[in-house]
Amino acid sequence: MSGFRTLVTGCNGYAGRHLFKQTDSPIELIGIDMNRGGYEFETIDLREREDLKKLDQYDFEYVVHLAWDQTSKDIYKNNLKASNNLIDYLKIRGIDGIIFVSSSYASTATDIQYTESKIYAENLIFDAHIPFVIFRPDSLYSIDEEKIKEQLSYMKMGFSISIGKGESLRSPTHISDLVALINQVITTGQFTNKVYDIGSSGNPSQAKMLEILASANGFSPLTIKLPTAIARLLLSITNKVDPEQTKTIDIDRVADLERVIEDFGFAPIEYEDGIRM
Repeated sequence: MSGFRTLVTGCNGYAGRHLFKQTDSPIELIGIDMNRGGYEFETIDLREREDLKKLDQYDFEYVVHLAWDQTSKDIYKNNLKASNNLIDYLKIRGIDGIIFVSSSYASTATDIQYTESKIYAENLIFDAHIPFVIFRPDSLYSIDEEKIKEQLSYMKMGFSISIGKGESLRSPTHISDLVALINQVITTGQFTNKVYDIGSSGNPSQAKMLEILASANGFSPLTIKLPTAIARLLLSITNKVDPEQTKTIDIDRVADLERVIEDFGFAPIEYEDGIRM
């Protein structure tokens, strides 16, 4: 095998779609997902070990692991099974490198299924003896991201919604920054066997992010501060996000960019600019 043939799990998710849209030759992407959405070469449920045999017909040197359960009641169980099956398959098959998109949650002590499953997968990769890079983005976004579009729809009606007080800090990560880093790792072969926080350097509060979004789109909404208990109830009804994640609302998530700047020359898109892209 030669070149930059790369398997992408979760190719029809938010990050996967953008990776396919923003990646050109010489990288050749091979997408898999358990749901159809237009970018898949094969529909594969990583929780089913036999399903991975479909990959035997494809040549690839690298893997970008994006597939992740974020909303079911069995997040931890589903993600562990999927990650175990994938890593076991890759260890037997042999590849030149894996990029795992983890989460800034893994840098916190938050006891939720989503965080614990990300940490578990990171540890699997540490022990797999496959060259790797792990990126931990915070709050992936772009103007077409679903939560951004939802807030804009509220703002058109004259209000915005903040869960909790809106004072905790974030390092929002523009999706183009993540895609650029993935492309850089693959084309340079720079699998450093390290974990990197990524995000912006401005670290706005959640309330400030709403202000920036409103101003960039010409809105002056009234901000409604929704108590976390009510938010958890609404999230459990809508099934948009795991209600457990409301535990992270009051926790600052500030990316330490020193390592990714040093190793990759990372120059992040700041939220004020990214929300206009």
